[in-house]
Amino acid sequence: MPQVDFHAALRRQLGFLESSCRSFDEGFQDEAIRIAQCTRVMMHDTRKQTSVLTHLGAKNIKLTSTCKDIASMLRDPKSLAFGGGLQMYNGMGRFAMGPDGTKYFPKLGGGMFRCELPVEDWWAQTVFVLDPETWVSRKEVVLSAADKDGGAHVDASLNPQYERLIESGDLGYFSDQHGTQIPVSGHHYVALRQMGHELLTSPMLLALGKWITST
Repeated sequence: MPQVDFHAALRRQLGFLESSCRSFDEGFQDEAIRIAQCTRVMMHDTRKQTSVLTHLGAKNIKLTSTCKDIASMLRDPKSLAFGGGLQMYNGMGRFAMGPDGTKYFPKLGGGMFRCELPVEDWWAQTVFVLDPETWVSRKEVVLSAADKDGGAHVDASLNPQYERLIESGDLGYFSDQHGTQIPVSGHHYVALRQMGHELLTSPMLLALGKWITST
C-alpha cells in the first residue's frame, strides 16, 4: 500500500482554505463552512479520525491568534475584564463606519493584537463570550459549522451557542444609513473567516506545508 504524503495533504487543505477565504471576501459568505471543514481536517482528532497535524507529528507547532486571552484578562488588575462578571466579548470581528452605516466584518490583519499559540491552546481559546456563563471556543465554532451546519451534513438541532451566533443580536447592533438599529447576526461566519486569516498567516504551519500564500 502506498504511503500517504501528509505534507501534500496539508498543502491541499491550505489551498482549499485560501480559495474559500478569497471567495468569502468576494461575497460568497457560505464559504465560511468550507473554512470550517478545512480547519477540522487539519486540527481535530477523534477515535475514528486523525488530523493532518497529528499524522505529521506537528501538534507542537504554534499558530497565529488575533484574539486576546480572556482568561488572562480576567486575572489582570489593569484589564477592564478583571475580576469576572464579563458580560460579552467578541474576539474575531470588528465594527466600522461606512457610507451605508456601520458594518461588521472580520478584522483580518487590522486588529491591534497578535500572538502565537500552541495548536491545542489555539483550538481551545475562547473567541466569544455570549454571557457570563457561555464562553465559546474556536473548536466549538468550527465543529458546529463543519459537522452540523452544512459541512458534513445539515443537522436539525444545532448547538445552542452556535445558534445564538447565527441568529441573535446578543453581541451587538449596528446602525444603517437611516439610524435604524439592526441586530448583528452571522458572527459564526465572521469568526471562521478570521480563523482562515490566522491559519494563513501562521509561519510554522505554512512552512510545514511548504505553502506560499497569496492572500
